[in-house]
Amino acid sequence: MQKRITFETYYGRVNSNLKAVMDRKEISINVMSRLADIKYDVVKRYYYNEIYQADLQLLAKFCYILDCKIDDILCYSYSDEVVSNARV
Repeated sequence: MQKRITFETYYGRVNSNLKAVMDRKEISINVMSRLADIKYDVVKRYYYNEIYQADLQLLAKFCYILDCKIDDILCYSYSDEVVSNARV
C-alpha cells in the first residue's frame, strides 16, 4: 500500500543538529559564519533548528568545515506526540 500525503497528514520533520556538532567541535555561530562566509543570522537559524527549507550548498559548507557527514547535522523524526503541535 502506498502512503499518500494530504493536508491533514503529519509526516514528521527533518531537524537540524548543527548546534550539537558545533558545540562538540567548540565552534561558535560567529566563527562558523566567518569560516563559511554565511550571514550570522542564517547560521543562527540552522544552529537553533529554525529552518523550514534547507540549502544544500550551506549544508555542504557545514559538513566540510565540521568534518562530518550530513546525517550528523540533519535527522528525520516522527512522533505521535508532535501531531497536536504540527505545522501543516
